[in-house]
Amino acid sequence: LLSFLSILWTLSGEVTLFGIAIPGYMVWVALLYAVGGTYLTHLVGRPLAMLNFRKQRVEADFRYALVRLRENVEGIAIYGGEAEEKRGLVKRFSAVVTNWRALMQRTKALNSLVAGYSQIASIFPIVVAAPRFFSGRMTLGGLTQTADAFGQVQGAMSWVVNSYSDIAVWRATVERLSTFEAAIHAARDSAADAIQVAASPDDRFRLQNVTVKLPNGDTLLAGTALVLQRGRPVVLSGRSGSGKSTLFRAMAGIWPFGSGQVLRPKGSVLFLPQRPYLPLGTLRHAIAYPADPAGFSDESVVEALRDVGLPQLGRLLDHEENWTQRLSGGEQQRVAVARALLLRPDWLFLDEATANLDPESEQTIREALRTRLPATTIVSISHRPALDSPNDRRLVFVRREGEEGRLVEPETAAAN
Repeated sequence: LLSFLSILWTLSGEVTLFGIAIPGYMVWVALLYAVGGTYLTHLVGRPLAMLNFRKQRVEADFRYALVRLRENVEGIAIYGGEAEEKRGLVKRFSAVVTNWRALMQRTKALNSLVAGYSQIASIFPIVVAAPRFFSGRMTLGGLTQTADAFGQVQGAMSWVVNSYSDIAVWRATVERLSTFEAAIHAARDSAADAIQVAASPDDRFRLQNVTVKLPNGDTLLAGTALVLQRGRPVVLSGRSGSGKSTLFRAMAGIWPFGSGQVLRPKGSVLFLPQRPYLPLGTLRHAIAYPADPAGFSDESVVEALRDVGLPQLGRLLDHEENWTQRLSGGEQQRVAVARALLLRPDWLFLDEATANLDPESEQTIREALRTRLPATTIVSISHRPALDSPNDRRLVFVRREGEEGRLVEPETAAAN
């Protein structure tokens, strides 16, 4: 634009229009042509941004549905839900096709406009400058130079026209990221008085005036103070859905909704949820997660598997599988317990981590934890009091419908 603007201004000369002398008139013609083309391009291509935004959303929904189908194929087959799953996938794929068709039609219209705009631009300056040529005020060489300079200036001014499709894709991506960022800020704002996790002044795990809430504002646990002694196992019980697992999430530092402080002592802490996470890769990696598997010998890993009743997996340590699908729910929980035996944390929190096992196997697992991890303080959620040790400290999560929950001793819970 800067290189050819002065050239076009000089070659254009002056033209009189309605008694007004306009110097460098071809520059103004190029500007008006580019402005008109940009306006028409925006008018035709404006829906592209929303269509590209929707394209990312519907394709993501379809991919997610396919992944869920693959991960739950056995359950779907047992229920006989193939036809229903097919209907759901077809519906999601139809949304992809519908949006893609609208995107193609709009892109075709935009490309037609841009192509016509570019074709007209090649002859437009000759038509505009022709009166000066035929009047003898411009030579043929001057006309050719003017048309070439006009094309350079008009092309530079028409960057938006030529790049509109890319701009629409860029805007769709930015819109999707900005909505994601807005959702993050909204979640943080709703958790303004978040539960704070800090270092404990001693070797005790403490809850100081902790209130645990749901994202909708309902209170699960109000103003609770609790001190967990090092070396004293704790068993937490209560009705299903009362909020025990959510309390564990708050103690792990991943549940911001609420207020108060969780003071964690020095040392390693390991939380085992009811549904264990097994990463993709080798079995050795899955057992050692999140530690580096290279830091453990084959003997120690095999011993951990043997202690949880999975000696047959000892020969598969270096096999790469999707272990979540390869192993049953009970086997996955055994692998998670083997992880605890291998990592030897100072504090171990079990969120019904053996709920998928039969009572006899669960009792064996608990004995293995007590024997192999004598220095570990175990805090567990349990629904089988008969399997608890008599030396365990017992707490009951009491919460009635519509009321705030409390942590009480068993005697107080019975009285209530």
